[in-house]
Amino acid sequence: MQSRQSKMITTATSYFMSQYTKHYLHVEKPSLGLPPPPENKKYLLYIHVPFCTMFCPYCSFNKFTYTKEAALIYYRHLREEILHVKELGYDFNYLVIGGGTPLIDEEELITTIELVRKLFSIEHVSCESDPNHINPKTVLQLDGLVDRLSVGVQTFDDTLLKKLGRYEKFGSGEEVYAKIASMLGILPITSVDLIFNFPTQTQKGLIHDLETLKKLSPEQTSVYPLMTSSLVKNSVKKTLGEFSLENEFTFFSTIKKSLKELYPARHGWSFSKESDLIIDEYIIDNEEYVGVGSGSFSFLKDTLYLNEFALDKYATLIQEKASAITKERTFPANSQMYYRLMVDLFNGTLSKKKFTAMFGQSINTALGKELMLLKFAKAIKENKENITTTDYGDYLFLVMMKEFYMGMDRIRNEARKNLIL
Repeated sequence: MQSRQSKMITTATSYFMSQYTKHYLHVEKPSLGLPPPPENKKYLLYIHVPFCTMFCPYCSFNKFTYTKEAALIYYRHLREEILHVKELGYDFNYLVIGGGTPLIDEEELITTIELVRKLFSIEHVSCESDPNHINPKTVLQLDGLVDRLSVGVQTFDDTLLKKLGRYEKFGSGEEVYAKIASMLGILPITSVDLIFNFPTQTQKGLIHDLETLKKLSPEQTSVYPLMTSSLVKNSVKKTLGEFSLENEFTFFSTIKKSLKELYPARHGWSFSKESDLIIDEYIIDNEEYVGVGSGSFSFLKDTLYLNEFALDKYATLIQEKASAITKERTFPANSQMYYRLMVDLFNGTLSKKKFTAMFGQSINTALGKELMLLKFAKAIKENKENITTTDYGDYLFLVMMKEFYMGMDRIRNEARKNLIL
């Protein structure tokens, strides 16, 4: 159980992060597109596929109702944007594909992956999927193209699945389990992704999810806290009930304890059987990345770039041979330092040497007050080379990262105000 003092610290941290994101996470300046890259540098490429046949109440990502015609048009334009990025001189060694539902049109997706592998120095490909697109026949087509498939299960609890509208769409918890079991081993890595702290979720229900996950035994898992930004708060309340943070810390502690033997390698809220297996929390492991597709983000050097969200406007930009990027935001040095502190310690360890190389001064000089407060909160430990998190620090930085992601939802909300889904 979380102590009264740690609750106060957690609440204060959550408030600070929400104010921080309100101040910094808005993108208003018109953009001319990506700058040319430096020579001989490889980046991560993110592809967004914004189509779903149903919308989950907690999902804030850019998405539209799927039709075959709309997807065919979109993928054609997407590949043209990828060619444009190639012409600018960019190279990539890592591809992440998210959505939406990336495998909703598998033929078009496969054609796109093949193009990216032909154009760039791709070493790893990670792709998301829902439980309806993982039959062995489909997954076998991805063999040799995709290294890691991340399956969004969210929960094996039938009561929650019905409230989420996923029971009718994807099947019962047992049926989803059987679908995943039938395709395990085809690709090098399968990740099963869960969400915790749903309204009405109990400790018993969470443990059932975790025990089911361990019995299934995929190579990786991510167990995310439910995030209720302004973009999804009303839909979450309507479908699931009143949201509360009362059990979040206890649930997080239960997850860590339950998974530590089978999944000892921890990466934020993701867990892996082996420490060197790839995990697609791409903004954590990559200081810079390029996003393509409707509603994607790019981050290069000190600037966040935002692609057009509306499908018709995105199509027009591509047809006119213009950049799909419409807005950008350059961040001051202090905000970049805060971001690096959060991201690295969300991952468990911050290298002092790396921080100094990035910012030209030591973290103790640049963020001495912040480190002092974190030590007072018993959230970090420090030695000559690194700063690491304590058990409580693991949770505190999860809270920070959750607030950051919800802050990014404000950018999406602003960009999607006038869209028709």
